[in-house]
Amino acid sequence: MNGSRLLPLVVLLTACVATSGAQYVSGRVSTAVYGWEQFDTVGVSQQRVRAYQTAQLTVSQGDFSLTTFLQGSTNLAGSFGDAGRVRFYNLYLSWLNIGKVAEVHLGRQSVYAGVGVGSLDGLVARARLLNNTLTITGYGGAVVGPEFTMPSKFADNAMYGGQVVTTALPGARIGLSYMKRQEERDPYWTIRARDTSFSPVPLYIEPSADAEELASADARYNYGERLSVYGRYDHDMLNERTARAQGGARVQITERIAVSADFIHRLPRVMYNSIFSAFVSNAVDELEGGVEYGFTPMVRAFGRVAAVSYTDEKSTRWTVGLNTGYATIAYAGSDGYAGELTSLSAQASYPLFGKVIIPTAGFSYASYRLSKESTKDNAIGVILGAAVRPTSAISFDVQGQWLTNKLMQRDLRVQARFSYWFAHRFSRTNVEGRQ
Repeated sequence: MNGSRLLPLVVLLTACVATSGAQYVSGRVSTAVYGWEQFDTVGVSQQRVRAYQTAQLTVSQGDFSLTTFLQGSTNLAGSFGDAGRVRFYNLYLSWLNIGKVAEVHLGRQSVYAGVGVGSLDGLVARARLLNNTLTITGYGGAVVGPEFTMPSKFADNAMYGGQVVTTALPGARIGLSYMKRQEERDPYWTIRARDTSFSPVPLYIEPSADAEELASADARYNYGERLSVYGRYDHDMLNERTARAQGGARVQITERIAVSADFIHRLPRVMYNSIFSAFVSNAVDELEGGVEYGFTPMVRAFGRVAAVSYTDEKSTRWTVGLNTGYATIAYAGSDGYAGELTSLSAQASYPLFGKVIIPTAGFSYASYRLSKESTKDNAIGVILGAAVRPTSAISFDVQGQWLTNKLMQRDLRVQARFSYWFAHRFSRTNVEGRQ
């Protein structure tokens, strides 16, 4: 579903919501420019500037609302991929407070329901029962393609599933979820042997749709502010194997000292029937431990060490640093199969003039090599920027990024953005506005 198809629908749905009583309209519009110098060949570069226009809009009337988020982009200098496009990331109607327990959303929207994550053109329904201690979510629709277009065959591009979450046990949250998704692959022509004579003939291939079917369970338990425990298990039902197993705990030993431990076992999330499913997928196991020490509520030191296990190889990584609320400095490193790396990074931001101006700065230095046989290389990065908010409705953001490494003597990128927030209440007799 491209912009030319969705734009008339936006106008129609907005008119439907706006035909009765008082409406509340809120949203944000942003204009951004991103510029950089791209080297296509050695010693030959081209200046590129790309502009982005985004709009978020919600029109509500009582328990009904229309929400949309769209983005347009075009080239101002140079050429980079397409000249211009319009993408609708969200466009859905909502009916809230149905029987004081349920809500329904219809249209293009994002789904976050346990193991089910993605964008679909369809229906999401949710009910909160037993004094809001039980939440049931169900969804179904067509998968949104990589170019945010509607699929030609719904049966081969469907996504559906659900999640059940309960908080009935004090301090605990337990969830069960399920998701099944199919995505069609483009047909193509190729050359194949006719028979044992091996005479080449053209053949039209219509591959089966990629598919995945996952089930998941997760739980979290908090014992006051002293203890937090989390666990999750995802099962790949089509490949009949564990897709992910994760567990972690954090203990606040004293008011100043906290320790944590995390473990994760995961396999690459490969679609069934895809070309990547023909290759062997190996699991990666990570075990990480950490400690935090609070000098004050604003100043905390931290350290983490992790051991990463591959099929026949191992790697370690570690990080130590200090967080002051306004600035963070960290020294990190890794070695083994993942390569050798040591880095120093620092980021800082501080509000001025009652948060009207918030300058930001960042610096990073890294020394690395991909294997023991490789030579060491260095990389330096610098970030400078500021956010200016003269009013609650207007903001200006600008940031410059500079990088130098083995491949690029200099890489300078500049981003600038202007945003405007608005909220108005319309009625048949008057208009109340807030900017």
